Amino acid sequence: MNLTHKTLLLTAGILGSSLVNASTASVGLTNDTVKGDINLNMGTFGIDAGMSYDKDESLSTAHIGLNVEDSEGAGGPLEVGIGTRLYAIDADRKQEDDLSLALALGGWYRYTLPEANRISIYGSLYYAPEVLSFTNLDHMYTYEFRAEYMTMRNARVYLSYGKTTVVYDDNSRIDANKGLSIGAAVEF
Repeated sequence: MNLTHKTLLLTAGILGSSLVNASTASVGLTNDTVKGDINLNMGTFGIDAGMSYDKDESLSTAHIGLNVEDSEGAGGPLEVGIGTRLYAIDADRKQEDDLSLALALGGWYRYTLPEANRISIYGSLYYAPEVLSFTNLDHMYTYEFRAEYMTMRNARVYLSYGKTTVVYDDNSRIDANKGLSIGAAVEF
């Protein structure tokens, strides 16, 4: 069983076993990619896990992370999280070792427009430099920007733009999960 299938099974297990305790769960899709993420809110910090699969680039990623989170309280327009994620990256590179690991630093923010409280802007960026990239990986980064619309009190739909870039020691690179996607996020 390759890492893609293991990643999908692990994510389904995490989502299935933790759904009741979850703060948010989201899924984003294009014709060739799928991304899923769950964030468990523990008060001042959050634990998140997720996966992505890009069929065109034959790249699968899975992550687990820890973020310190802050918001301006109930009804405040700004939410922020800063932390780290451990990424497992499986690329079909025809090498003997296709699995790489990276410890990425970064964060996310969400700003809800006060004048239009159903509309929010979300962004995230995580970067793993060479010193925190292992196996055959030189560095990697991933980012995403979303325009979100709250369809009901606990659900948002969004249009996002993002990209995951993985650079290997031999200077080859893979740009995956790039472009526009649509998705939905549910809060529990």
